Amino acid sequence: MSLRFDLHLHTQLYSACSFIDAEALIGRAVKAGLDGVVITEHHYQWRVFDLELLRDRSPHPGFIVLAGFEYTTTQGDILVYGLTDSEVHKFKMGQSPEDAVKAAKDLGAVVVAAHPTRAGVGFDDRIFSLPLDAIEIRSGNMKEHEQRLAIKIARDGQFRTVAASDAHNIRDVGKYYTEFDYPVQTVADLVEAFHQGKFKHA
Repeated sequence: MSLRFDLHLHTQLYSACSFIDAEALIGRAVKAGLDGVVITEHHYQWRVFDLELLRDRSPHPGFIVLAGFEYTTTQGDILVYGLTDSEVHKFKMGQSPEDAVKAAKDLGAVVVAAHPTRAGVGFDDRIFSLPLDAIEIRSGNMKEHEQRLAIKIARDGQFRTVAASDAHNIRDVGKYYTEFDYPVQTVADLVEAFHQGKFKHA
Protein backbone atom coordinates (compact mmCIF):
# COMPACT_ATOMS: atom_id res chain seq x y z
CA MET A 1 0.00 0.00 0.00
CA SER A 2 1.43 3.37 -1.01
CA LEU A 3 1.65 6.39 1.28
CA ARG A 4 0.49 9.82 0.15
CA PHE A 5 2.70 12.76 1.12
CA ASP A 6 2.51 16.47 0.46
CA LEU A 7 6.22 17.25 0.26
CA HIS A 8 6.13 21.04 0.10
CA LEU A 9 4.14 23.40 2.31
CA HIS A 10 4.62 26.31 4.68
CA THR A 11 3.17 27.46 8.00
CA GLN A 12 2.76 30.97 9.32
CA LEU A 13 4.94 30.10 12.28
CA TYR A 14 8.18 30.26 10.30
CA SER A 15 7.20 31.47 6.80
CA ALA A 16 5.89 35.03 6.77
CA CYS A 17 4.18 34.45 3.40
CA SER A 18 2.01 31.60 4.74
CA PHE A 19 -1.43 31.78 6.33
CA ILE A 20 -1.46 28.17 7.56
CA ASP A 21 -1.88 27.63 11.29
CA ALA A 22 0.38 24.70 12.15
CA GLU A 23 -2.17 23.46 14.70
CA ALA A 24 -4.77 23.08 11.91
CA LEU A 25 -2.39 21.52 9.40
CA ILE A 26 -2.68 17.85 10.36
CA GLY A 27 -6.47 17.86 10.47
CA ARG A 28 -6.65 19.39 7.00
CA ALA A 29 -4.08 16.92 5.67
CA VAL A 30 -6.07 13.98 7.01
CA LYS A 31 -9.22 15.38 5.43
CA ALA A 32 -7.34 15.63 2.11
CA GLY A 33 -6.53 11.90 2.29
CA LEU A 34 -2.84 12.26 3.05
CA ASP A 35 -0.74 9.92 5.17
CA GLY A 36 1.93 12.50 5.89
CA VAL A 37 3.35 15.94 5.18
CA VAL A 38 6.80 17.45 4.99
CA ILE A 39 6.89 21.03 6.25
CA THR A 40 9.35 23.05 4.16
CA GLU A 41 9.67 26.56 5.55
CA HIS A 42 11.77 29.15 3.75
CA HIS A 43 15.36 28.79 5.00
CA TYR A 44 14.25 27.16 8.23
CA GLN A 45 13.77 23.54 9.26
CA TRP A 46 11.49 22.57 12.14
CA ARG A 47 13.32 20.95 15.03
CA VAL A 48 12.49 17.34 15.78
CA PHE A 49 11.26 18.33 19.26
CA ASP A 50 8.80 20.84 17.81
CA LEU A 51 7.50 18.31 15.30
CA GLU A 52 6.90 15.85 18.12
CA LEU A 53 4.95 18.49 20.06
CA LEU A 54 2.83 19.24 17.01
CA ARG A 55 2.08 15.53 16.52
CA ASP A 56 1.34 15.00 20.21
CA ARG A 57 -1.23 17.80 20.21
CA SER A 58 -3.00 16.38 17.16
CA PRO A 59 -6.13 14.20 17.50
CA HIS A 60 -4.79 12.04 14.64
CA PRO A 61 -2.27 9.56 16.09
CA GLY A 62 -0.03 7.95 13.55
CA PHE A 63 -0.10 10.81 11.08
CA ILE A 64 3.42 11.43 9.80
CA VAL A 65 4.89 14.94 10.08
CA LEU A 66 8.43 15.51 8.81
CA ALA A 67 10.49 18.57 7.95
CA GLY A 68 12.88 19.77 5.30
CA PHE A 69 13.36 23.32 4.07
CA GLU A 70 13.07 25.43 0.93
CA TYR A 71 16.18 27.26 -0.17
CA THR A 72 16.23 30.13 -2.66
CA THR A 73 19.28 30.02 -4.91
CA THR A 74 20.31 32.82 -7.24
CA GLN A 75 18.29 31.05 -9.96
CA GLY A 76 15.51 28.82 -8.71
CA ASP A 77 14.34 27.26 -5.44
CA ILE A 78 15.20 23.83 -4.09
CA LEU A 79 13.64 21.58 -1.46
CA VAL A 80 16.18 19.94 0.83
CA TYR A 81 15.42 16.82 2.86
CA GLY A 82 17.65 14.90 5.23
CA LEU A 83 19.81 17.45 7.02
CA THR A 84 20.19 17.79 10.77
CA ASP A 85 19.32 21.04 12.52
CA SER A 86 22.99 21.94 12.89
CA GLU A 87 23.66 21.25 9.20
CA VAL A 88 20.78 23.51 8.16
CA HIS A 89 22.20 26.36 10.25
CA LYS A 90 25.52 26.01 8.42
CA PHE A 91 23.86 26.24 5.01
CA LYS A 92 25.08 29.46 3.41
CA MET A 93 22.65 31.96 1.93
CA GLY A 94 22.79 33.41 -1.59
CA GLN A 95 24.39 30.47 -3.35
CA SER A 96 24.12 29.60 -7.03
CA PRO A 97 22.01 26.55 -7.86
CA GLU A 98 25.18 24.58 -8.59
CA ASP A 99 26.79 25.44 -5.25
CA ALA A 100 23.59 25.02 -3.22
CA VAL A 101 22.79 21.60 -4.66
CA LYS A 102 26.39 20.47 -4.19
CA ALA A 103 26.44 21.69 -0.58
CA ALA A 104 23.25 19.81 0.20
CA LYS A 105 24.29 16.64 -1.61
CA ASP A 106 27.72 16.67 0.06
CA LEU A 107 25.85 16.52 3.38
CA GLY A 108 23.82 13.53 2.21
CA ALA A 109 20.57 15.36 1.52
CA VAL A 110 17.93 14.74 -1.11
CA VAL A 111 17.38 17.76 -3.37
CA VAL A 112 14.25 18.49 -5.39
CA ALA A 113 13.74 21.44 -7.74
CA ALA A 114 10.72 23.39 -6.47
CA HIS A 115 8.27 24.79 -9.05
CA PRO A 116 11.13 24.85 -11.60
CA THR A 117 9.20 26.66 -14.34
CA ARG A 118 7.30 29.17 -12.19
CA ALA A 119 7.46 32.63 -13.72
CA GLY A 120 10.03 34.86 -12.06
CA VAL A 121 11.54 32.25 -9.75
CA GLY A 122 12.27 29.35 -12.10
CA PHE A 123 15.54 27.80 -13.20
CA ASP A 124 17.49 28.49 -16.36
CA ASP A 125 19.14 25.87 -18.57
CA ARG A 126 21.59 25.00 -15.79
CA ILE A 127 18.88 22.78 -14.33
CA PHE A 128 19.88 20.08 -16.81
CA SER A 129 23.35 19.81 -15.27
CA LEU A 130 22.22 19.67 -11.65
CA PRO A 131 22.33 16.29 -9.82
CA LEU A 132 18.73 16.58 -8.63
CA ASP A 133 16.84 13.70 -7.06
CA ALA A 134 13.60 14.92 -8.65
CA ILE A 135 11.76 17.99 -9.88
CA GLU A 136 8.25 19.19 -9.14
CA ILE A 137 6.02 18.90 -12.18
CA ARG A 138 2.78 19.71 -10.38
CA SER A 139 2.56 22.51 -7.85
CA GLY A 140 -0.06 24.87 -6.57
CA ASN A 141 2.28 27.66 -7.62
CA MET A 142 2.68 26.58 -11.24
CA LYS A 143 0.10 27.41 -13.88
CA GLU A 144 -0.98 24.73 -16.35
CA HIS A 145 1.45 25.80 -19.07
CA GLU A 146 4.25 25.92 -16.49
CA GLN A 147 3.40 22.39 -15.41
CA ARG A 148 3.52 21.22 -19.02
CA LEU A 149 6.94 22.80 -19.41
CA ALA A 150 8.13 21.14 -16.19
CA ILE A 151 7.02 17.77 -17.58
CA LYS A 152 9.04 18.44 -20.73
CA ILE A 153 12.11 19.38 -18.68
CA ALA A 154 11.75 16.18 -16.64
CA ARG A 155 11.51 14.14 -19.82
CA ASP A 156 14.40 15.89 -21.58
CA GLY A 157 16.61 15.85 -18.47
CA GLN A 158 15.55 12.35 -17.41
CA PHE A 159 14.58 13.60 -13.96
CA ARG A 160 12.29 11.75 -11.60
CA THR A 161 9.15 13.68 -10.77
CA VAL A 162 7.09 14.66 -7.73
CA ALA A 163 3.94 16.66 -7.11
CA ALA A 164 3.32 18.89 -4.07
CA SER A 165 0.97 21.67 -3.09
CA ASP A 166 3.43 24.38 -2.00
CA ALA A 167 0.50 25.33 0.21
CA HIS A 168 0.43 28.73 1.87
CA ASN A 169 -3.32 28.54 2.54
CA ILE A 170 -4.93 25.71 4.50
CA ARG A 171 -7.39 24.87 1.71
CA ASP A 172 -4.48 24.00 -0.62
CA VAL A 173 -2.90 21.32 1.59
CA GLY A 174 -2.92 18.05 -0.35
CA LYS A 175 -3.95 19.68 -3.64
CA TYR A 176 -1.01 17.81 -5.18
CA TYR A 177 0.87 14.94 -3.56
CA THR A 178 3.42 12.19 -4.16
CA GLU A 179 2.89 8.47 -3.52
CA PHE A 180 5.63 6.40 -1.89
CA ASP A 181 5.85 2.63 -2.21
CA TYR A 182 8.11 2.56 0.84
CA PRO A 183 7.28 2.59 4.58
CA VAL A 184 8.19 6.24 5.18
CA GLN A 185 8.03 7.08 8.89
CA THR A 186 11.12 9.25 9.33
CA VAL A 187 13.23 11.65 7.30
CA ALA A 188 15.81 8.89 6.93
CA ASP A 189 13.08 6.71 5.39
CA LEU A 190 12.13 9.55 3.06
CA VAL A 191 15.71 9.91 1.89
CA GLU A 192 15.98 6.16 1.32
CA ALA A 193 12.72 6.12 -0.63
CA PHE A 194 14.12 8.78 -2.94
CA HIS A 195 17.39 6.91 -3.36
CA GLN A 196 15.50 3.74 -4.26
CA GLY A 197 13.12 5.57 -6.58
CA LYS A 198 10.11 4.25 -4.67
CA PHE A 199 7.89 7.21 -5.46
CA LYS A 200 5.70 8.69 -8.19
CA HIS A 201 3.73 11.87 -8.61
CA ALA A 202 -0.04 11.57 -8.30
